[in-house]
Amino acid sequence: MEATCAVVPSVQEIAKETLTRVPERYIRPQHERPTLSTNFPLPQVPVIDFSKLLSQHLKGPELEKLHYACKEWGFFQLINHGVSTSLVESVKTGAQEFFNLPMEEKKKFGQREGDVEGYGQAFVVSDEQKLDWADMFFMFTLPSHKRKPHLFPNIPLPFRGDLEAYSAELRNLAIQILDLMANTLEVDPMEIRELFGEAEQSLRMNYYPPCPQPELVIGLNPHSDGGGLTILLQANEVEGLQIKKDGLWIPVKPLPNAFIVNLGDMLEIMTNGIYPSIEHRATVNSEKERLSIATFYNPDINAIIGPAPSLVTPKSPAVFKRISTGEYFKGYLAQELRGKSFLDSIRISAENEKSSKVGTMEARSVLVPSVQELAKEPLTSVPERYVRTYHDLPIVSNTASLPQVPVIDLSKLLSQNLKGPELEKLHYACKEWGFFQLVNHGVSTSLVENVKTGAKQFFDLPMEEKKKFWQREGDMQGFGQSFIFSEEQKLDWADIFYMMTLPSYIRKPHLFPNIPQPFRDDLDTYSAELENLAIKILDLMAKALAIDPNEIIELFKEGTQVIRMNYYPPCPQPELAIGLNTHSDASGLTILLQVNDIQGLQIRKDGMWIPIQPLPNAFIINIGDTLEMITNGIYPSIEHRATVNSEKERISIATFYGPNSHATISPAPSLVTPERPAQFRSISVAEHFKGYFSREHHGKSYLDEMSIQNENAKIS
Repeated sequence: MEATCAVVPSVQEIAKETLTRVPERYIRPQHERPTLSTNFPLPQVPVIDFSKLLSQHLKGPELEKLHYACKEWGFFQLINHGVSTSLVESVKTGAQEFFNLPMEEKKKFGQREGDVEGYGQAFVVSDEQKLDWADMFFMFTLPSHKRKPHLFPNIPLPFRGDLEAYSAELRNLAIQILDLMANTLEVDPMEIRELFGEAEQSLRMNYYPPCPQPELVIGLNPHSDGGGLTILLQANEVEGLQIKKDGLWIPVKPLPNAFIVNLGDMLEIMTNGIYPSIEHRATVNSEKERLSIATFYNPDINAIIGPAPSLVTPKSPAVFKRISTGEYFKGYLAQELRGKSFLDSIRISAENEKSSKVGTMEARSVLVPSVQELAKEPLTSVPERYVRTYHDLPIVSNTASLPQVPVIDLSKLLSQNLKGPELEKLHYACKEWGFFQLVNHGVSTSLVENVKTGAKQFFDLPMEEKKKFWQREGDMQGFGQSFIFSEEQKLDWADIFYMMTLPSYIRKPHLFPNIPQPFRDDLDTYSAELENLAIKILDLMAKALAIDPNEIIELFKEGTQVIRMNYYPPCPQPELAIGLNTHSDASGLTILLQVNDIQGLQIRKDGMWIPIQPLPNAFIINIGDTLEMITNGIYPSIEHRATVNSEKERISIATFYGPNSHATISPAPSLVTPERPAQFRSISVAEHFKGYFSREHHGKSYLDEMSIQNENAKIS
């Protein structure tokens, strides 16, 4: 199940009606109603003075207070935090004015189906689910390239400028708080910072309108926050936040000019359970609206989180298993907001600790040396780590007698007069080969030549320059190698530079934006051109299959594009090594550009390895596992590999175009018939790529697991 939100009515608009009773969808069962003990005085959330934490003279005692607040409460109020009072007041005013906009204006920011960002409600996963008495506006704010173009940039001024400054201020404040927490735990602050990676910030404005029966509803269901650190700004004087401590619900009374800070699930994981995330909820009242602004500071979506190494000892073993931020949020957002149920699901108990450690291999790459640098040494033999076993060696049949990959002319496919015969050729190429060369593709020759030159110049950079793009541990993007999971695994004789390119907001800030000019601009244009080309090809494939193109195109709208530049240096014993191990591609469509005139790509057909001889000004196109699933096996993905030679380097650029990250992959409905039932089970895009990237690159083993026939065979 995807992290999606069903679109529901605006509570603010409902509350404007003359209501005497709450609509049934908002009435909670008796045990969920916000009753609260008031027979005796309740304790209050600790107050931490930030200015004292920054003072050498007063730091010690205040650090002890901070440690107590984090360990025993998971919440505190932060005063003297250093964020400008005038800025804070401007943000409060802007939030109030936003929710006061006419509904037609707010609808411009409405959530789109399948997306939690925007104006609406979150964590709505079924039509039967009880709803919160609240509206919210949620969006990613930092890094700025993750901002949705229809949200943040369209916020009215001056509120947009104030939010820009506020998000930067709160990012700095979050980093300072995390560093101080590391001090209280007596760990190196970098241990926590490294777990956050390229951290992300999101902001949620909450609007709780007056309610005619507040005792029957909840403004925000009891939950713990999924992320790292939450900094809450109370935008008006109306109380509503309550936290659960020692079995009691305790109201938080916000102090003037204070932030309310709480720890999220991920920080509980990182601190190995020492600093817990705490369940909290929001209540409403019958007379006044309440507004608040929550700012979440979370690890990068690709980061791998787990207990900080120095907090795991024989006396304090790991309490949680390691998990990627993306996987965590996928699970967290895919269910109704309720308690700490998802965090509890990754907790290691004494009974299952051993098994959970065995079964949690992440989709990551172990860092290995550059093959390009290795090949610069005067080698007479290939290092043992690169020598393949006999059955993996690149033996080929006599090339003179081998058939060649079909050639498709795109200009003919787009011509009304010539389309028919060329469409039949396309169908044959996809069905019988899974590969073809595309000529007259319409992408500017000068742009293609510029991209080739840029790729060559990139790999010619000094190693110190390329190291700026080096893969970070636990992340496949960057310069290095992919699909490396163990120190014993045989390595490919190649370096790669792998990065996500579209949609542009998912680009890593330390990769694409730092590519030297003019190559960066050329790649930007090239990625857009190849996205358009991929959509054209998919549309034509649908026509070749005689189905409505929307059955395929809808899955690929706002699809994910990845570019991988491959560098294969000369090898002293090419007969013992492989440039790229045998595999099929996971994506929908791959468009390969051969940068120089050195051959190396081979495909497996009818039990033989057939070398591809690239044509001038042509792209080599192949079908990936995703498209095989969507076409119900009619268009197969084909195993292929890259070989190397002893004299010359080879460079290629593969552009992978896949479905939208929120899509579910399954056979197109019109391709499932009684004569040809579904060959593959449905799977989310996220789950598909997680499985594909969590193993060594080898054949079509992962796609085979998606086969219904194989699944049934396992059961029987």
